[in-house]
Amino acid sequence: MNGVLGYGMTVPSLDVADGFFRNFGLTPQEGPRTLGFGCEGAGQEQVTLLEARRKRMAYVSLGVDEGRLAEFGARLEAHGVKLRDAPKSLEGPGLWFRDPDGLWVNLREGRPDPGAPMPESDMNVGGSRPRVDRAAWQHVPRRARPHRLGHVLLYVSDLAAAERFYGEVLGFRLSDRTGRILSFWHARPGDHHVFGFVQSTHPGLHHSSWEVPSLDALMIGKQHMDEQGHPGWGLGRHGLGSNLFTYVPDPWGSWIEYFIDIDQISDAWEPRDLECPAAMWAPRMPQSFVVNTESTEGMEL
Repeated sequence: MNGVLGYGMTVPSLDVADGFFRNFGLTPQEGPRTLGFGCEGAGQEQVTLLEARRKRMAYVSLGVDEGRLAEFGARLEAHGVKLRDAPKSLEGPGLWFRDPDGLWVNLREGRPDPGAPMPESDMNVGGSRPRVDRAAWQHVPRRARPHRLGHVLLYVSDLAAAERFYGEVLGFRLSDRTGRILSFWHARPGDHHVFGFVQSTHPGLHHSSWEVPSLDALMIGKQHMDEQGHPGWGLGRHGLGSNLFTYVPDPWGSWIEYFIDIDQISDAWEPRDLECPAAMWAPRMPQSFVVNTESTEGMEL
């Protein structure tokens, strides 16, 4: 397992979704029955949107290294996971099955798009003074353009069951957890987490998180979304993962995040169970940040 390739959700209006994700800075990729978005220049559709009566998390797409799909298929069947045909509204390669909450999972060969190379930071902070004879204000971006999809966080009805399924069966590795409330998972040396779970009464999408190139880009993105009528939460510094963040509420009750400066971990990292606040510093967290607004009504794609 090497990471999250993308995710899909149903929304009541593709027109509303189109405007929202364009404002966030993603690039549209229209399909015959769906609306898709990805980072500028990415070779993957990272968000797929289908029109339906209610907004709901529809599926998550996970990547495996080339040549290992059959191995994962055998592992799934050995754990009693039934492989299925792709949902009728989606067409895609790889294996399709459901997780313990009934969420569709698509496993296919490929790696998360790493994004275009970003320049080294030239911030004059601490004891480092790399920027000399260069006025930073003249190089502030006019728009936030996410560089890559960093991670996806799901609400789950049973945290322990989700951890067993995505850890023991699919092979994600635990990074850190906070009791029986929250856990973060990684796929290989790199970001502290690429996937995570929040205990809830029922499944849903909590947020997706997108890396931008700089603190300037993060705050330009926040300002732009505020001006478009989507004021959110941030700037802040997270606990687990340590990333600087600002969150934007989407039109349907979930969140989407700009982030920079996430902890990097190696194969030597040992997971911990820590009492840790959501943010070490930030404006007051809105109550809606931890409310799962998705319907419990069943849905077929």
